[in-house]
Amino acid sequence: MRSKRVKLGQSDIEVSRVGAGTWQWGGKFYWGYGRSYTDVDLANAFSACISGGINWFDTAEIYGRGRSEQILGKLIHNSQVDKKSSSDRTIVATKFFPYPWRWKHHSFRNALKNSLKRLGVQSVDLYQIHFPLRPRNFKYWVDALADATEDGLVKAVGVSNFTSEQTKQTHEILSGRGIQLASNQIGYSLLNRSPESNGILDACKELGVSVISYGPLAEGLLTGKYGPHNPPPLPRRLRWAGRRLKVLPPLISLMKDIGSAHQSTPSQVALNWLIKRDTLPIPGVKSARQAADNAAAMNWNLTESEFDALNRATINFLPD
Repeated sequence: MRSKRVKLGQSDIEVSRVGAGTWQWGGKFYWGYGRSYTDVDLANAFSACISGGINWFDTAEIYGRGRSEQILGKLIHNSQVDKKSSSDRTIVATKFFPYPWRWKHHSFRNALKNSLKRLGVQSVDLYQIHFPLRPRNFKYWVDALADATEDGLVKAVGVSNFTSEQTKQTHEILSGRGIQLASNQIGYSLLNRSPESNGILDACKELGVSVISYGPLAEGLLTGKYGPHNPPPLPRRLRWAGRRLKVLPPLISLMKDIGSAHQSTPSQVALNWLIKRDTLPIPGVKSARQAADNAAAMNWNLTESEFDALNRATINFLPD
């Protein structure tokens, strides 16, 4: 099944309205890779994504210390060996992490080439700067990204966790070299609505830059699986989930009511809300069941009244 696809920014790349995040792939400590799920589960998740109409996967060099890229590259290669149609090609997005010991353009180029090697490709569809971290100014890495694009190693360029002003400056730098900024990947969900008030959504809309929403299910909190008496695993609870658990029950109840009207799950409601916000959510997948559930969010639409109800229910997650 081929779901409706949209352009990634102003690039020629077309992606499904929901992508697949692979932070969990290879993440042993935080996610339990190798204990609660294996490579077989990830292969089944990958196949279910493709079957459900999801045509793009987001990874990064730091996910599982490169393991995520390796797993994804192998699965894509095995699935596309006999495919001839470019429209069936799986789209890959990965990221460069600006470690403090990376100072020169050759550090960027080496990181990119290592990612390409792990993925088993000659060029990457979307390459993103993971964070605008110091000590190097992010503009330095934007120039390196432009160089790699001109050399044919990158088809579309993106950023991640950039502020509205950083996004505008990046867009200006790239435009000066005849390159379009395709996307900004940011944390955004019903439990994290800060992009609506910090200017990022407005800036991206003005510039024609796609917003990729990571953490769309709030690390599982919006699936209906967790609550005050059934918290997520300790690492996630300590990181940020704990203080949100007590506000979950009424929201999950509303999401279940909305979902029942569409024969859908709370997860699909959360993803559908982000689609209606004109963003591209990338929920993580560790199983075929999760993948199929995520993909099904593209098959229906929230009504305006349902959308408004969700907005009202989560208004407290807009910063003051």
